[in-house]
Formats: sequence, structure tokens, C-alpha cells
Amino acid sequence: METPEETTTWRNFILKNFATPIAFYVTFHEAGPKPAIALAVMVTLLQVMIHRYYKSSISPFFIVASGFTILFGGTDLLIQNPRYFRLEPFVQNFVLGTVFLITVLAKIPIAEWFASALPNTIRPHLATIRQSYLRRVTLVWTVYFYLKALLFLYLAFQVNLGELIVLRSIIGGSTLALMIAGEIYYRNRFYRP
Repeated sequence: METPEETTTWRNFILKNFATPIAFYVTFHEAGPKPAIALAVMVTLLQVMIHRYYKSSISPFFIVASGFTILFGGTDLLIQNPRYFRLEPFVQNFVLGTVFLITVLAKIPIAEWFASALPNTIRPHLATIRQSYLRRVTLVWTVYFYLKALLFLYLAFQVNLGELIVLRSIIGGSTLALMIAGEIYYRNRFYRP
């Protein structure tokens, strides 16, 4: 039996991660792409306002996702027939992969910045981790983003926009969790500072 605190935690997890894609999917099927895209943009802007109101820090994950949602969603709202929002998951992952690759080549491990935004319970103690390890982690993430970009490019032309947004949330969230869990497992099992 779950405690009330556990129920609240799961409810918050679902609301933070799946409420928008589910609402997008329903709106897409009931009212079409433009209202669904407008909903996504409005929810993103509302989230930004909530962060600002509570003066809570905004994670790099949120900055990247929100920026692309507003850019692609806003563009599609301005044109007659929306066509760019479906490419947003591909472009977002491709750009992230490229940024990560550039930081690997420049020997500036951006994975450190993302790791510092993780919750305390899973955040690594960065002061004890060598830069060479963080560069390798950044390279692994680079490959991950490029592979995910290719998958989302394929899906963009295989499923409707509503299904794409739901798949993006499921695939993105689950593979992100697997990548973080895999790095934690590797670091705890094999990494020696």
C-alpha cells in the first residue's frame, strides 16, 4: 500500500512529465495540430512563469526543451499549415549532439553542467571526478543524442504529430533514465578516481 507521500510523488512525476504530452495528444485528435501546438507553447510559457514566480532554478534540461518548443511551436503558429513542430524532437537531439561533440573536441565536458542539475540523490560528487572521465561521459551522450535524433527523424514521417509527441515523451524519458542509471552504475562499479 502506498503512503500519501508516495502517491503525491507519483502524481507530481506524472504531472511534470506526462500531462503536457497527453493533453497535446488529446487536443491534436480533437481540435487539430494548431490548437495542440498552441497548448504546448502556452504550457511551456506557464512553466517558465511558475519558475520565475517561485524563484526556482531552471535546469539545463528545461531550458533546452522549452527553447525548442517555443521556437518550433511559435513558427508553426505563424504559418498556414504547421510542418516544423514535428521536426522539433529531431532537431533538438541533433543540436544537443552537436553541442556535446563540440565540447568534447574543445575538451570542455558539458556533461558536468548537466550533472550539476541532477537531484541531490543521484548527483555525482563532481569534485572527485576526473575531467577525462567527464569527457568520455560527454562523448557517450553525444552518440546517444545523435542516435535519438535519427530515430525521431524516422518517426516524424511515420506517425502523426500527436503520436510523435507521446512517443517522444516515452522514448525520451525512459532512455534518459536508462542513460543516467547506466552512468551511475558504471561510476559506482568501475570508476576509480
